[in-house]
Amino acid sequence: MLPISYLLRNLLRRRVRTVVTIGGIAVTTLLVIAMTSFAGGMQRAAVGNERHDVIYLLGSSAEVDLVRSVVTRGHAEVAAAAAPGVLERGGVRAASVELHIATRNGNHVGLIRGVTEAAYLVHDPVTVTAGREPRGPNEVMVGALAAARMGLQPADVAIGETLPIERQEFTIVGHFAAPGTVYEAELWVRLPDIMLATKREDVSCVVLRLEDPARTDELAKAVRLFAARRVDLEVDAVAEPVMMRALASSLTPIAALAQWMAVMAVVAGAFACANTMFAAVLARTRELATLRALGYSPTRVALGLVQESLLVSFLGGAIGTLAALGVGAVSLRYPMGALMLEADVSSRAIGLTAALASGLLGGIVPAVRAVRIPLIEAIGGRA
Repeated sequence: MLPISYLLRNLLRRRVRTVVTIGGIAVTTLLVIAMTSFAGGMQRAAVGNERHDVIYLLGSSAEVDLVRSVVTRGHAEVAAAAAPGVLERGGVRAASVELHIATRNGNHVGLIRGVTEAAYLVHDPVTVTAGREPRGPNEVMVGALAAARMGLQPADVAIGETLPIERQEFTIVGHFAAPGTVYEAELWVRLPDIMLATKREDVSCVVLRLEDPARTDELAKAVRLFAARRVDLEVDAVAEPVMMRALASSLTPIAALAQWMAVMAVVAGAFACANTMFAAVLARTRELATLRALGYSPTRVALGLVQESLLVSFLGGAIGTLAALGVGAVSLRYPMGALMLEADVSSRAIGLTAALASGLLGGIVPAVRAVRIPLIEAIGGRA
């Protein structure tokens, strides 16, 4: 095989072209990592909510769409009080009557969840990280990604600041986190306050948490039977995993687009490597022919050129991966929520693999072209 020192010396002989190619591969790697993290983050946000011991009671015409779900508040409160198999702690039933609406801040849309005391028992992934939950009139608790969702700065959602919601001023009294779930992109307010602000007389759903996870199937069946028998309440029982799968399926086109962008970035990186290696082959036609004349087989010469391309792509991939680590976590919004874009181990591995794939694909064609030139013509400098 050709010595490594020879390959490194060749890269240093065309420093400007090599540096530009390494930079292009680094950008490609960073883009692949970002797109992979984005696609994975959306899927994880949906799956993160998936709990088999949580049941939603939606309006009969809503199917599995919370936005379209409408339940009369009186019916919702009856269902929350009468549904069987519901967890109870400290005299509070884990039956949360909720209103889900969207609010606009300029060109950005925020997600508001009107809740009662039971919501904190049902949605136990939610943890108050600063301040407290809303207890008085026109108070709001802000999710960790809600500012990104609404295009606000962190200072705008500091505790004590006011936030306009439906033409009324709400005081921010707390922050909460629920990593890996869709809750983090939401604003939580008291149900009576948001109903008054929006002049609504109905709610979106009732969320139930079952009392015994070991008997989930049995208790869920009992809740579905309750909803079917109480036709006067006009509600349907839907398990949370079904709701989250519907959300995940709605995100599939966006995730697929992100993955296609990653593939296109790999193709662009391959073209960059191919351009560099073609230029190297044209500039070193006699040199490569001399190596063949000295006894190096065409296969070994071609492998040497591929190794050069892989070395360039590896350096670019490593720089892109380090840049992704340096950027850290970034809040990013998408049509149905927001997520924290993080370069985890899997996305970094995919990014580095994509960089190496670019180098391999970009090096093979120029290498084959170099060794297919007849030796006599190559020694004469004819490419």
